[in-house]
Amino acid sequence: MAGLAARLAPHVRVLYLIRALLDGFGRVRRAPAIVGGVYILTLLPAVPLTLALHDAIAAHLGSSVLAEGMAEGVSWEWWEEFQAGARGIERTFTPSVIGFAAVLRNLSGFLDRDELHSTLVVVVVFYLTSWAFLIGGILDRFARQRRVSVAGFFAACGTYFFRFARLAVLVGLSYWVLIGPLHGWLFDEVYTTLTHNVTVERTAFAIRVALYAVIAALLLAVNLVVDYAKIRAVVEDRRSMIGALLAAVRFVRRRPAATAGLYLSNSLLFMLVLAAYAAAASGTGTGGASIWRAFVIGQGYVVARLVLKLVFCASQTAYFQSQLAHAEYVATPQPVWPESPAAEAIAGTSRQR
Repeated sequence: MAGLAARLAPHVRVLYLIRALLDGFGRVRRAPAIVGGVYILTLLPAVPLTLALHDAIAAHLGSSVLAEGMAEGVSWEWWEEFQAGARGIERTFTPSVIGFAAVLRNLSGFLDRDELHSTLVVVVVFYLTSWAFLIGGILDRFARQRRVSVAGFFAACGTYFFRFARLAVLVGLSYWVLIGPLHGWLFDEVYTTLTHNVTVERTAFAIRVALYAVIAALLLAVNLVVDYAKIRAVVEDRRSMIGALLAAVRFVRRRPAATAGLYLSNSLLFMLVLAAYAAAASGTGTGGASIWRAFVIGQGYVVARLVLKLVFCASQTAYFQSQLAHAEYVATPQPVWPESPAAEAIAGTSRQR
């Protein structure tokens, strides 16, 4: 029997992963307001920047003959002229913003630790802070698997925001070590040492990829622990973030294949969406109806990416609940604004008396 159980264990893990993924898609599908809300959150910081960039381009073009030509297609000569006198947010308007090139540019900038423009730093901070506020309510909604009121959703957001803020301080130190000192040591010292006498460019590239893989593996491990720390904090109503982190480490350590497999499965889905976007965006033109087609494809990619981000959260929540709790277990009562969960519990006890 022990041998049979050992042989079946990998298949059981695969079934759990498939079930968690399908459950995650189902939880997101039953929460359309969450999808719409995060899409609006993504658009909000982009609108003022887009309007500012529109005004700058319109002012530069004026009513010249070149403006009429730009309406039909992209003029690279004008683009170079525009970049020569660009200031502020205008400097970000480069050819790399077109289609799939924007994705590659962002990835390259992250891996190479390129500095963001000051205006974009404000946008990124706003976006990350907003997500930090909303993620508690999102996880609470996915864990409960039933509709909650708007007031209850934001009450959950407020409850977990300050807990996750403490968690962010701890996690930020880990990210700083990986992206800062460790990244610098690997690529400034280790890479230089390993490629000092290398004459084949392919070998140097392989070494660079291997070092990126080391950082990626460490980031995956940190992200796994952080994800389940947040889930445990929400599902089990943990107030100590150190305790939530330690509990998450135990959970991941006991289920390394399953938790990493689910993480990689979600990442693979994202890569498939990325590949579909690359194929669709490469077929768009530079003028007329093609611009609108490119816009629709781009917004479709944004929506798909956000849905998968939510599925990521929902599937991990589903897997955790399937292992250490029943499918709809959440320790805290449903929050009601402006009362805290503790106040609601006390009120419930008083009514029972």
